[in-house]
Amino acid sequence: MLLETRVLQLNLLTFLTTVSVQFHFGNNALNGSIPLPLQNLTSLKVLDLSQNNIEYVPLWLGGLQSLLRLNLSWNHVNHIENSLPTILGNMCHLLSLDLSGNRLQGNALVGNLQPARCIGFDLLLLDLSNNNFNDQLPIWLGQLKNMVVLTLRLSFFHGPIPNFLGKLSNLKYLSLDNNHLNGSIPNSLKKLRNLSYLDISDNNLFGGLPCSITKLVNLKYLLLNNNNLSGVLPNCIGQFVKLNSLIISSNNFSGVIPRSIEQLVSLENLDVSENSLNGTIPQNLGQLSKLHTLYLSKNNLQGKFPEIFYKLMNLQSLDLSLNHLEGMFSEIKFPKSLAYVNLTNNHITGSLPQNIAHTLPNLTHLLLGNNLINDSIPNSFCKINSLYHIDLSGNHLVGNIPDCWSSTQSLNEINLSSNKLSGVIPSSFGHLSTLVWLHLNNNSLQGEFPKFWGNLKQLLILDIGDNQISGTIPSSIGDDFSLIQILRLRQNKFQGYIPSKLCKLSTLQILDLSKNMLIGSIPPCIGNLTSMIKGRKPSVTLAPSDGKDEPSYVDWVSQDMSRYFERFSQDKSRNFDWLDQDVSQIIKGREDHYTRNLKLMSNMDLSCNNLSGPIPKGITRLTALRGLNLSHNHLSGEIPTTIGNMKSLESLDLSHDQLSGAIPPNMSSLTFLSALNLSYNHLSGPIPQGRQFSTFIDPYIYVGNDVLCGSPLSTNCDPDENDRDESGDEDEKQDKVEKLWFYFVVALGFATGFWAAIGVLFLKKDWRHACFRCVDELVHKIRND
Repeated sequence: MLLETRVLQLNLLTFLTTVSVQFHFGNNALNGSIPLPLQNLTSLKVLDLSQNNIEYVPLWLGGLQSLLRLNLSWNHVNHIENSLPTILGNMCHLLSLDLSGNRLQGNALVGNLQPARCIGFDLLLLDLSNNNFNDQLPIWLGQLKNMVVLTLRLSFFHGPIPNFLGKLSNLKYLSLDNNHLNGSIPNSLKKLRNLSYLDISDNNLFGGLPCSITKLVNLKYLLLNNNNLSGVLPNCIGQFVKLNSLIISSNNFSGVIPRSIEQLVSLENLDVSENSLNGTIPQNLGQLSKLHTLYLSKNNLQGKFPEIFYKLMNLQSLDLSLNHLEGMFSEIKFPKSLAYVNLTNNHITGSLPQNIAHTLPNLTHLLLGNNLINDSIPNSFCKINSLYHIDLSGNHLVGNIPDCWSSTQSLNEINLSSNKLSGVIPSSFGHLSTLVWLHLNNNSLQGEFPKFWGNLKQLLILDIGDNQISGTIPSSIGDDFSLIQILRLRQNKFQGYIPSKLCKLSTLQILDLSKNMLIGSIPPCIGNLTSMIKGRKPSVTLAPSDGKDEPSYVDWVSQDMSRYFERFSQDKSRNFDWLDQDVSQIIKGREDHYTRNLKLMSNMDLSCNNLSGPIPKGITRLTALRGLNLSHNHLSGEIPTTIGNMKSLESLDLSHDQLSGAIPPNMSSLTFLSALNLSYNHLSGPIPQGRQFSTFIDPYIYVGNDVLCGSPLSTNCDPDENDRDESGDEDEKQDKVEKLWFYFVVALGFATGFWAAIGVLFLKKDWRHACFRCVDELVHKIRND
């Protein structure tokens, strides 16, 4: 890297001799400070050093008085010599300054903007976003009276919105979002008569929406979402006659939607979701003929669906979810332009129209979950090639799932869970190669595990639990679902063995095979499930902009509005959103629904089967597991002594098995363990005391183990018996030692005496002859007798 940087500097020195007006050197390997030779280019107009590794901005940069545009964005700048206002004080004619995406802190903004040679400042665009200032907005900003674009988003600014911003009378674009600003919306903002874009979302603002802000007669985009604003929406809101987008979601606004909203004839985007608005949806919303998006979700709106939507001929996205709206779906008149429809969690009744492909031909998202819709699923769904996401869960649908899906469709998610569907899983699902999420759980589906699912290579979630599916789990499952992260086959009629190829599912986070009829042992390779060893962590990436030299005002608006509405983008290449997924898991003895933290969940449930054999020691390698349930099987042997390695465990259920031996003492080191059940086994010995075991005071978790003793059971471990046992053990050991010494002495004495006698006879000839004569005489005497 050092050699590369030196080569770049040499090339730079050569190149500088030919440069007179512009210098573009973005996205290279420059580091340290800004190259010193640049200070001699007094006629330089444009300097772009963006997307490098520059850390330091020298004071001499302010001497480039001819500079019009300066871009130092997305570097590692953490220090500006003598602070930013000192350098700006000499750059009278600078038009654009971009310092976004650096590591600047509050000291970089300290000081006053004291012009040495400037009567005023020509600066039109200032971008200080994506830094770490952790300070209040600097007062010298009020001196930049020619400013047109000011963006300070994502920079940890705090305190109230200052009144001096009202001095920037030429301002058209103001972005203060994603900071920690507090207080109310100041009346001084009404002075910004040229303002077209105002974004103060994602802060801690409170109070109501002041009518003074309606003095911004040229305002087209107003984003106030994700604050703590409250009160009713005032009737004066109708004075925003040029308003294109009104985004006030995720606040505490109450009352009804004001009738004056019909005056916003230029409105294309309206989002008042996640507030406390009540009453009915006003009929005069139908007069907003330019509406593209209408989001009223998560309020307290009531009454029937109004007959106004068909008038909104340009409407593409409609979200009325999480309200109390009533009506029959077939009677709601939608414009054919609609692509995104979300009516989940309401009181919609009736059946789905058989000609839905004709009434909504451009449909990409149809979300009708948790309503009261009945009858069957129409085959017409198979004719909507643009369909991307369908959610009909939590209704009263009956009959078979249509078997007409085709490879021309680009479905990403199908959720038909919690209905009354029957029959087999349609084989035409195998044509949907783009499918990522499939929820068919909690129905009455039958048949065997479909073989065609080997075509669904993109599948991340497969949930067919709580059905009546039978047969065996195919041995090819490890090859078919190489990307699967959640496999839920719970409460079906699966038989046979757990296939060992299941261990090849390296991305698996949740495995739920409980309440089936599986037999045999748990595969020893179960400890190879990589994601259950390493776990998964949420990642947040912050990418720089596209590197344009100087985005126009129109570009700024376009980028920010597209960022806000990106969650409804129809781009099929966008990142899949885990936040919409819902999978139920039994952890700590209760069933919970996991949504927002689903991607971080790791659980294994093999309970209520006929599994036998020992618990594989390798299972304790799954150190990212939060829940492990092996209960209600026929598992035998001892609890693995390495179970203390499973540091992430929060719930462990080994009850109703045939386990024996002692409870491993190192289980007390499982500091996150809050739910434990070891009941009805053949465990013996004392229950470990102290540390995490001191929190388990319910004796039920140990009952059914006849020779288990210690707190919290009433059976105490007898210390005298233990002493006697220990004393007996010592006596037995002593006896063994004494016997060994006795046999050694006898053997040693025999060997010594034998070889002593033999040695004497061998060495003493007369003794040897005397001994032989004695033996002969004895033999002769015995014969004569």
